Amino acid sequence: MNFGTKLAVYSVAVTVAIGLIILIVNPFSKSFSTENFHPFENFKNSDSTFVVDLSDCINTGIVIPTVKQLPGGKFVFSFRVKNNKIGSRKLAYKIYYQNETYKQVEFEDANGFRYEHEGCEDNFYGSWENTDIEFKEIPELGWFDSEIITDSFRILGNPRNETKYFGQDNRKSLDADDITGMINAIRSDPAWYGSIEGKAKANNITVSEQLYRDALFSINEQQQQGDVNNRWKRNPRMGSYRFMLVVMLTDAVPALPHSVRNISQVESDGRPINPFYYFLHGPGKTDENCEVLVAAEELKVAAVMSPGAGVYQNPFDFTDNVVDTSAYCKTCGTNNDLFKRAQFSQFFHHVDRNIILPTIPMTADIGGTDYSQEMYEANAKKFSDEQRVKDIFQVSRRPCETVIADPITNSITMFNPGNDSLPYRKEHVGIKSRIGTTYGKYRVCVQFPEMLSRENVWNGIVNAVWLIYQDNAAWNARGACKGGYIPKDDNRGKFADRKNVQNYSEIDFEIVKSSHNWPAASYANSPVPPEEKAADNRDIIVSCTNWDLACMAPEKHVKGVMPYAIDKYKFDLHRWDSWYQAITIKTPVSHDEIFKRQQYWYEIEWTPDHIAWRVGPDRYQMHLVGYMDKSVTAIPDNQMVVVVTQEFHDSEWWKPAPFNQRNIPYPKNPVMGKVIAVEIE
Repeated sequence: MNFGTKLAVYSVAVTVAIGLIILIVNPFSKSFSTENFHPFENFKNSDSTFVVDLSDCINTGIVIPTVKQLPGGKFVFSFRVKNNKIGSRKLAYKIYYQNETYKQVEFEDANGFRYEHEGCEDNFYGSWENTDIEFKEIPELGWFDSEIITDSFRILGNPRNETKYFGQDNRKSLDADDITGMINAIRSDPAWYGSIEGKAKANNITVSEQLYRDALFSINEQQQQGDVNNRWKRNPRMGSYRFMLVVMLTDAVPALPHSVRNISQVESDGRPINPFYYFLHGPGKTDENCEVLVAAEELKVAAVMSPGAGVYQNPFDFTDNVVDTSAYCKTCGTNNDLFKRAQFSQFFHHVDRNIILPTIPMTADIGGTDYSQEMYEANAKKFSDEQRVKDIFQVSRRPCETVIADPITNSITMFNPGNDSLPYRKEHVGIKSRIGTTYGKYRVCVQFPEMLSRENVWNGIVNAVWLIYQDNAAWNARGACKGGYIPKDDNRGKFADRKNVQNYSEIDFEIVKSSHNWPAASYANSPVPPEEKAADNRDIIVSCTNWDLACMAPEKHVKGVMPYAIDKYKFDLHRWDSWYQAITIKTPVSHDEIFKRQQYWYEIEWTPDHIAWRVGPDRYQMHLVGYMDKSVTAIPDNQMVVVVTQEFHDSEWWKPAPFNQRNIPYPKNPVMGKVIAVEIE
């Protein structure tokens, strides 16, 4: 071999050697890599919706998945990690999940920096349910070794194990002995009993009634105390979940913020850092010690409730200490079996005894019948003030009598009682779910009763689908309002005391016979529309209301009528005055379109940024009838339950109204409705 050939061979050898050295010790490459992250290996239908199992969630809260759905009741995830350099590597990993459908964005840009967005700490995110487990170690990897890691997790309530959601271990129904024991404890304390006597006098009720109410209140307060994680108080949100895997050098883990390593912790300022901000948009994004993988697969979850599972009568809902239990049965009552499995309870309206309606002493069936406007006018003039019934709206005196759960059809029938003899009653009826959630698309399928006669006379009933706050305890408070809320029961207007924090929240569909317009005085800043003769049309009003408790923090505070447009839709927002606690939209819809069907769907889409109301003949054919965003109203962020009711309203609440509740007869026969489906996604 001549010199030139030797030199060429030598050059190639050196080049190869240098390449190998660079390949092995390249200072610019990461020392490890991660790939093939799959968040749910044992659930292959990832493109479809995972319907959560609600059969035991009264005790446990919503768990995704349960042992009835997947072996061990957990999702199995896997990933592959490789050591890319010479020398061994000690690595650790952690999985995080976050609800993506109903979240605040994680970041905001300002002054050239990307900051964590205020509010994203309240996003629903989690990791291992035992939050004391921080990063899990991977078996030490030798030179260029790789390993496939398999682990599991589940999504469940209160994933950060926040102590404000702790309380007693309530696994049984409240019974008469519990109440009697508390009443005896109050009686044995002279100071306590003395305060009961004073409250009874102030409330104009008997001492016995006040004693019963305070006993219930005290038991409820006791149940808020305890060290058991009541995960149902912060149930998982429905919608889509995203999954993030973080793998990093074990030695680098201690340098992470406390609340990123352990999501139950907070930082020195008292707030946690959302890991999805930290690793995807914050300091962790450029951390050379870690690799972050976001799975391509997302998990979409939804809940389907079971009306036919029974109706639990919650003793905390009874303010009357003489409860007639004669209508209790296998599918409705207070027994422990119903406490564990029933997903609905009977809803009892608050009765304002100050609202007295002098009502004509007649019975008649109006909805869907030939009751004419001529008959309405004649009967309105027939009775003097002395002959009219000085009445208030009523609630059932016999729980379970007017709500009937049917496990065969998986439905609940409810009815306003008919009247065959004096004393006549206009009695509300309704049900509410026992499973609370925050945000979601809530769809309710109902066969409501007809509200109008063939000549458009109103039967006095308001059919309603709504959401209402689940509990008045501290754990379920709304986020603070800058400037304060006006409590729901404070009617002093501008003289009301504003409160920074409140629990009350409510989002409504209320269907009523009224005018599409508001009273002329409400149009101070808008043209007054032409007068509408609502008695002459076949429309009913689908009203959409958010009770924002007059929070003035939104940039566009609504007073009177304010036009509002979204896409092709135009609505009139209305607040009676600056201090009124709710905003309402009225949208006319054909009565027969809704009530001449076997069923109809109502949807409330509640997000951190907006609320939308839709109706339609099925879940796939719905149209928008109301919309508000956070620029005009304070959107609630606490946990709420679903309510479906058939209730009586004073027509004065819906001015201008073509028919006066005082001149509408009492229902002669039961007014029937049926709840067919309740879904959340």
